[in-house]
Amino acid sequence: MERNDVSDRSLDMQEETLDDRIIALKTRAADDYSQACLEGARRALTDHDNPLRLNFFATAMRILFEHMMETLAPNDDVARTSWFKPEQKSGKPTRGQRVVYAIQGGLTETFVTQELRVDPRPLRKRLLEAFDACSNRVHEREHNVIADPGEQDAVAEAILAALASLFDAIRDCRAAVVEPIAETLDEAAVDALLSETILEVDELATHHSIQEVYVDKTIVHAIGPDTITYRSTGSVDVILQFGSNSDIRNDMGAEIEQSFPFACDIEVPLSEPWNLEWAEPRYGVDVSKWRDAMRPDDFEPDGINSDD
Repeated sequence: MERNDVSDRSLDMQEETLDDRIIALKTRAADDYSQACLEGARRALTDHDNPLRLNFFATAMRILFEHMMETLAPNDDVARTSWFKPEQKSGKPTRGQRVVYAIQGGLTETFVTQELRVDPRPLRKRLLEAFDACSNRVHEREHNVIADPGEQDAVAEAILAALASLFDAIRDCRAAVVEPIAETLDEAAVDALLSETILEVDELATHHSIQEVYVDKTIVHAIGPDTITYRSTGSVDVILQFGSNSDIRNDMGAEIEQSFPFACDIEVPLSEPWNLEWAEPRYGVDVSKWRDAMRPDDFEPDGINSDD
């Protein structure tokens, strides 16, 4: 999909059923509650004998949209961006402004449209229309209930297409941000692990040495009101040494090769999203599987044996 056309997925979806589309969207949902909302919407649509199937579908989708705006675009965060200007008397961000924030965070419209070639404006219109369509069905009255199954499906299809386009826009915006500096970010993550003692690993053995660092993926983890956080994930291969060097020479110690997953976050100001000069990487290495494997079978977290 072209980055400047994040709103059009209709051709790709023509051969899919509504059920297929919801199942596909569930795999892209950010959390369990979002997946539950989509499952509720799916079940509503499968109940073809229910004359209010569209109304129940719309209720689930409206709950989902509201949840996504609360998690992706909190009012306080939107209001802190450089581009926010109050458009209503309350001073709170509008739903349209929250949609924009969900896609681009605090990045300016100029940067997003000119540097990233992503245009959220058509999608903003479609999402607002989808939300209004959900609201209309939730508050529907006897005289305007949509009873025809074909018309119900058409409304549901437009709502699902708008949600899919939102997921696409979020993905495309973040991919466009990270693309120019992906290699530099990978190098920064590797350097961070190689330049310091990894405390999580150091606690496992007498000594350790790093052999290789592999970066599997680098993404934009979060775009906030004034900072952007990149995250690199991968694995680090180490040698765990048990005993001193002399113990090793005298066959009284041991060395074990082990690989651990890691994550490295790099946060930079939105004013210079591609400048890593002053960034300070923060990393963590997950040694939980090693600890679990070394833990005695009768170990209890609270120190009480289960047989007591």
